[in-house]
Amino acid sequence: MDALAHTAVLALGSNLGESETTLEQAAADLVHLSGGAARLVRASGLYVTEPVGGPADQPDYINAILEVRTILDPYALLALCQQVEAHHHRVRLVRWGPRTLDIDVITYDDLVSDDPALTLPHPRAHERAFVLVPWEQANPQAVIPSRDAATGEQTRHLVADLARRVRAADERAGVNAVRFMRDMNLPKNLFDSGAESEGV
Repeated sequence: MDALAHTAVLALGSNLGESETTLEQAAADLVHLSGGAARLVRASGLYVTEPVGGPADQPDYINAILEVRTILDPYALLALCQQVEAHHHRVRLVRWGPRTLDIDVITYDDLVSDDPALTLPHPRAHERAFVLVPWEQANPQAVIPSRDAATGEQTRHLVADLARRVRAADERAGVNAVRFMRDMNLPKNLFDSGAESEGV
């Protein structure tokens, strides 16, 4: 396999069907359907999270974070994620509505891009507990890049710091929006050689 030069973070979510199994199968599908162009580096556990936005009374989500190494460019990686979503019968009918599988590209290396087709980092990642809390578990040293709106200078923020802020806000609001469920059950052969992981 050629050197997997790029690192990306993917957020997975599901609240229809057998969501736990779906996320574990989706992690394997990302590797297998890439044809060797992507491998896992780290995986968070599974988290139960309350829905954010969308129709009322939809089921809680199961969420997880994957860190991958890949030779794919960002748009090809997005296409791979959408292929895996389609494989699990994802249908887009209602914004933020229930879904069998959702895979978002959160970061790609330190790339900062305002392209509407793929905004990087994901524009709401820094405020979403269901992204930050599993991400911190998977990689406590993770950072998320950003660009200062006034100066245009690129900066980096520690995910652990952002996760603490959203958890503190939840505590002040009297909610427990993100709850650890269990480790993911993923075969070691999905991981890049020498990769670290949680829950495997």
